[in-house]
Amino acid sequence: MQAMRELAGVTCERFEREVLPAYEPVVMRGLVAGWPLVAQGRAGLEPCLRYLMGFDLGRPVDALLARPDPSRAFGFAPGLDGFNFARDKRPYAALFEQLWRYSHFPEPPSLAAQSALVAEALPGLEQANACPLLDATVAPRIWIGNRATVPAHFDDSHNVACVAAGRRRFTLLPPQCAPRLYLAAPDHAPTPAPMSVVPDLLQADPARFPLLAEALPQARVAELEPGDAIYIPPLWFHQVEALAPHLNVLMNYWWRPEAASGRRDDLHLAALRLAMLALRHLPDGEREGWRALFDHYVFGARGEALAHIPEGQRHLFGELDVERDAALRKDIAARLGAGG
Repeated sequence: MQAMRELAGVTCERFEREVLPAYEPVVMRGLVAGWPLVAQGRAGLEPCLRYLMGFDLGRPVDALLARPDPSRAFGFAPGLDGFNFARDKRPYAALFEQLWRYSHFPEPPSLAAQSALVAEALPGLEQANACPLLDATVAPRIWIGNRATVPAHFDDSHNVACVAAGRRRFTLLPPQCAPRLYLAAPDHAPTPAPMSVVPDLLQADPARFPLLAEALPQARVAELEPGDAIYIPPLWFHQVEALAPHLNVLMNYWWRPEAASGRRDDLHLAALRLAMLALRHLPDGEREGWRALFDHYVFGARGEALAHIPEGQRHLFGELDVERDAALRKDIAARLGAGG
């Protein structure tokens, strides 16, 4: 495993010039050290929860509860036929009271409210604690809980995650490690993000998960304190451990750029699942043929590989205007509808 790259004093301009184009994770020490939420997080569990209650509307949020075990992971049940936690909705006031009670237990259950939109759950918190790198239109989400682990998974969005209370360990691996991470099916996971069945990469049984030995040398690991932030590029696998025993708070920002003016950049996971569905029944030889065509049409046909086609005649190989993009999407939707 490797230490993660670290930067201090990151400005918006430096973030866009150096961090985003590199397609590598970066820890940004002290990025949000001036947040009021960070100050309250450093003060302790009760001051932090009182501060958060000042924004609470009482709207129920999704909460996860799992029995304590060595991994403390919100993941799969044995046999992979379900998940190892209970899920319900509760107001933050009830969640905070339960976290306070659990802080008196030597080994409490793992409890967390994950990925709540701040503007809906704790309105006003996002203005009081703004990310200096991103436009205000990028909506933050908040993660509040005690000690727990989210197993390795990937998102198809850019991600800046800011630690406000407690400590978090991030273990990141590049997308090329996918064949060695024991991934579950992309349509069966505890969250919308495709996830590994390994509860904890760092404590995994090598006899049960031998391929991890080939992936972990490529892992990048960092521990973040209150005020620190991390940039996670799209598709990088990340295992996230909330390490403080009683309270961990994180705010994160997911975003994708527009593919072009007026169009959303939202087809990636849908395309992956459609390809799995469309090609699954084919014999091995034909599947290898499609692999070669995907390599060319999707990933290879650019630059000199297109020199034989005049720029104005490249169609799907080239730039698409909004109307042509919409027409292609409509045609694909119609084909899917006809097949359903």
